[in-house]
Amino acid sequence: MRTLSLVIPVLNAPDLVRKAASAVPDLGHTAEKCGFSLSEVIFVDDGSFPPLQVDALGCRVIRVDVNAGKGAAVRRGALEAKGEWVLMSDVDMSASFGEFARLAARADAWMVCGSRHGRRGMPLRRRLLSGLFHFFVWCIGVRGVHDTQCGFKLFRMDVMRAVFERQKIARFAFDVELIRRVMALGGEVAEVPVEWKGGTRSSLRVLRDAPRMLWDLLRIAVGH
Repeated sequence: MRTLSLVIPVLNAPDLVRKAASAVPDLGHTAEKCGFSLSEVIFVDDGSFPPLQVDALGCRVIRVDVNAGKGAAVRRGALEAKGEWVLMSDVDMSASFGEFARLAARADAWMVCGSRHGRRGMPLRRRLLSGLFHFFVWCIGVRGVHDTQCGFKLFRMDVMRAVFERQKIARFAFDVELIRRVMALGGEVAEVPVEWKGGTRSSLRVLRDAPRMLWDLLRIAVGH
């Protein structure tokens, strides 16, 4: 059985954490059917106040005292994970843990990206912003992945550990950096459609974070 670690970045969402923790057995069953053994569940508390506490059996919390960003939280969790593969999930589980089976089918790729591409029902404003962001991603040379930002990804850690160690982007554009680094190394990035329910909450704030994301894309483009 291939070992799997679940890494979930969290900021001020204790109710969603409880819901995610209660769904862990579902992931364990799905993983087992796909030839994986779920060995650990890691919540990375990215500076929540009050600090996150998780009482669920088999779950542990990595505490970051000062909010560093989603990318930094995922990097920390992935590098501390013991599994041969790491599944990253948003805490609101917009893609249910049952969708892991779709990613597991492509587990030999370095990085498997769940994709919402073509999903209907997305608000017009969000769809336009997503399209604009994807255009800029295309401009910096990241092509062939339609949805870089979906919060449901699988990483093959025998090759991805070195990629995470070199990761520089700490906030929401970190996915683009990882994809670009993998492609530059000749690794495979797979994209598979997942059923996406749409989260009830997001830590992304357009007016605050869009300029940061564009700045981070520029940093990625010039290699910093």
